[in-house]
Amino acid sequence: MSTRQHPQTSVPPEALHKWLSILVCALHSVYFLLNMLLMQKIGLGAVQIIVAAFSGYCFYSSLKERYQPWQSYTLMALLTFNILASASLMEFWAGAIFWSLALPLWYYNLFGLKKGFCFSAMIVMSSAAILYLRTDTSLFMPYRTVFNFTLAYSSVWLMCHIYEVQRQKTSLFLRALALQDALTGVQNRHALKADFSAVRKKAESIHMLIIDIDHFKNINDKFGHDIGDSVLIKVANEIKQSIQGLSVYRLGGEEFIVLLKGISDTQAYEQAEVIRKKIEQATFHSHTDAITLTVSIGISSLQPGQEFTDFLRAADVKLYQAKHEGRNQIRN
Repeated sequence: MSTRQHPQTSVPPEALHKWLSILVCALHSVYFLLNMLLMQKIGLGAVQIIVAAFSGYCFYSSLKERYQPWQSYTLMALLTFNILASASLMEFWAGAIFWSLALPLWYYNLFGLKKGFCFSAMIVMSSAAILYLRTDTSLFMPYRTVFNFTLAYSSVWLMCHIYEVQRQKTSLFLRALALQDALTGVQNRHALKADFSAVRKKAESIHMLIIDIDHFKNINDKFGHDIGDSVLIKVANEIKQSIQGLSVYRLGGEEFIVLLKGISDTQAYEQAEVIRKKIEQATFHSHTDAITLTVSIGISSLQPGQEFTDFLRAADVKLYQAKHEGRNQIRN
């Protein structure tokens, strides 16, 4: 229904970007000095000072909380180019190609599963081609060198891929825990606030239905809390069936919320009436007795500039009015 802030299950990309950028800056500053002063590799040194300067800028931006995703893409593109360029231009025994083994780890953590896989695949092909072209000597046999490097790289790549798949599964699980009501399975208050923030940016009209089970305390007192819990679950299911395609939220206790967007006041009232009648006509069971329920519903219409708490309070006022005037009715 919306874009929500979900729980992180690993280091967030912006934090990884910050510490990677300072690491890249330090390493490339050192390699710049070595290549310029000792190796006389002017062209390669120029590339490395560019990478060092940009990574330093990325670190500064992160410290100032100005991180942008394009910085990570640019940083990794420069880093990748420098590794491949070094492997192509430096003496083979210098071992610059070994740095490519670390690239899958950074790709997956910065860019996720799909992009991490694609970028890693490009690097293994590029690195293998460089190795094949540069190891046709009496000291190194190209086929064996390429074969062993590819196996080592693929092992690192596979572990990064497995880790990212598992991380995404864990993230989905934690998302359900964070945004779902544990008892009824509907969305919770955190999800409601996140969805409200997203919906208000897109919809011209928004209505909130706050639904309260009449005399619910009597059910708990008479039949016990286990029956009370089963009643809450059944009510949540009845509401979901009444508003198929929309989310139901449990505000707490015996109160549920429904957000309706893009409809008139009359249509919102009609939808609330569908819910009220469905609960009234349903039968709920204890261990021995059939239980009938009613609900009271308050409706509020979002006003310009109204915040979530005020929107909720307006619906709650209408709910109080419905309960004060006899229950099993709707007020808007």
